Amino acid sequence: MNRFLLLIFICVFPILNAQNFSAQNISDELKKDAYAVIRNESIHIRFESIHKIVYSKELVITVFNKAGDAFATAYQMYEPSLKIHSLEAVYYNANGKEIKKFKTKDFSDQSYISNGQMYTDTRVKYLNYTPVTYPYTLHFKSNYTNSDTYLETWMPIKHPNLAIEKSSFTLENNANVKVLSKELNLEAFKIPTQNNEQSIITYEINNEIAFQEEELMPSLKYLFPYVAFSTSEFVIDGVKGSFTNWNELGIWYNTLLKGTNDLKPAQKAFFQDLVKDATSDKEKVQIVYKFLQNKTRYIGVQLGIGGLKPYPASYVENKSYGDCKALTNYLQSMLEAVGIPSYYTVIESGPREDFFTDFASLEQGNHVILYVPLEEEEIWLEATSQTTAFNYLGKFTDNRMALIITPDGAEIKKTQAFPTEQNLELIKGVGIISADGKLKTDIQYEVSGLQYDNIYRLHFETEKEQKKILQNIWNNLPNLTINQHKIENDWENARFKMKVNLESGQFAKNYGNSMTLNILPIGGMATNLKKMNDRQHPFEIRFGYTDQSEFEFQLPSGYKMSEKFQPILFADEFGTYLLSAEEKENGKLSVNRKLIIKDGTYPKEKFNDYVEFRRKISSFDNAKILIEKI
Repeated sequence: MNRFLLLIFICVFPILNAQNFSAQNISDELKKDAYAVIRNESIHIRFESIHKIVYSKELVITVFNKAGDAFATAYQMYEPSLKIHSLEAVYYNANGKEIKKFKTKDFSDQSYISNGQMYTDTRVKYLNYTPVTYPYTLHFKSNYTNSDTYLETWMPIKHPNLAIEKSSFTLENNANVKVLSKELNLEAFKIPTQNNEQSIITYEINNEIAFQEEELMPSLKYLFPYVAFSTSEFVIDGVKGSFTNWNELGIWYNTLLKGTNDLKPAQKAFFQDLVKDATSDKEKVQIVYKFLQNKTRYIGVQLGIGGLKPYPASYVENKSYGDCKALTNYLQSMLEAVGIPSYYTVIESGPREDFFTDFASLEQGNHVILYVPLEEEEIWLEATSQTTAFNYLGKFTDNRMALIITPDGAEIKKTQAFPTEQNLELIKGVGIISADGKLKTDIQYEVSGLQYDNIYRLHFETEKEQKKILQNIWNNLPNLTINQHKIENDWENARFKMKVNLESGQFAKNYGNSMTLNILPIGGMATNLKKMNDRQHPFEIRFGYTDQSEFEFQLPSGYKMSEKFQPILFADEFGTYLLSAEEKENGKLSVNRKLIIKDGTYPKEKFNDYVEFRRKISSFDNAKILIEKI
């Protein structure tokens, strides 16, 4: 009888297994807008000691189309501190029948980063396989141990168009070490908060439909469930440390930085001589920063503790290259040689994300910059760029909380911010409109603040490429010819200036004894934003800015405006707009425009209002005026 039951079990189990992986079992609700569905994701972390963390991961995902293939990649990164025990990947067809199975030995192996601008000891084992028919299901398992103290963040919702049947996370703390955590956005998804002092911490989310990416969405970290972890004691590449707050972490960072300022007396004397004629500390910083940009180039180094510890100043002095840590340390060492204190600063670069002021962790921060607090002003320096303006962080690292490493520890401080009135675009144009509709004009163009980020690289292009780019920027002008242009990149003040002489054939359209022309030749707003009746998420205007334009054009002889232009003044919570046009007694047309856009994060219900706001501005900017022959 037992043998009979066993035979039934052996026969039935493949059928049950096939049903489990069948794509037909997925609800229609989860299929909506989904390129793929995570059937089950399980992350189990066993924290045995600061020298041993055991990971067991399992992912079952069904892919509906080619767009979902990227979600079903079977891979595992590893490095000297991370040992892979086993990998297994099994692919199933739409009915849940096994197609192909792979074991650890079947995975390819290569460096995680293969370009010449980065050196790392991180490698990746991966499968280069994708089934040829859809839908298919991948069942992937990975088991590994990390001798570095790293606890993975739980962020189950990471991509648009990816639904979740079930995702779970378990942290089992068997070490006599305190675990710290930061939870975000759990209540909205009905996920219970956890006490990080418990020996077992568990999170789970079920039946989460796919979200669609929406214009101007804030960082996903601030929208969806997110739990980050840290430990009060840790070891990285054999280097131990402990902290429960940012100041204590700064003390540990100082142990890494100790001895890295190793410039020799002769080198220090060189830099002291370099700045001997400077009349202020700010000028000294400018001279040293320009020297850095001319001498060095960026090459990333992520080897062992080198992922956190900078190479010494002498290394960069000899090699003339380094990563953000090494170049920042070198810059700090040069400034110290000339008597100016500065501070190594860890920051999260890219889309704006703040450090948590109430939760310290090594995982926060992917970049390093330098903070120089002079008596008269604060200076912020990006050490990896050969072209960035002095004291200019730009959109890459502006206006966010960062970790300043001080001699006594650390502090959280907000980096350089650019308010709306500083993000300025100024356009002035003087020209002539002839009777055949041609416009000849001289344009003066100037930008500063975060708008400088949009254009300053033009300075480093060839003259031919500059003209090509300008033709593209002002492609609304018909039959555009750029006769001359002169560019000035004010490196000291992060201002970009340009003078352009141009012609536009058929700028004005002839209709018998009248002509129509655009009230704004350049500098208007275009928009492709579309209204959404079912928007799901808030939206963010990343930074505010101010645009001002002034044009004065001589109208063709014998022509005048057919009627007076009524000034437009428009304002709401997103900004203000002013446009005026006036014919002077000398036959000249004077046009003035000012646009102010406010930054901020707004509720989803306001999105269509913002779309309408931009559409109105675009409509006003495309207004035409009629001039008639007297």
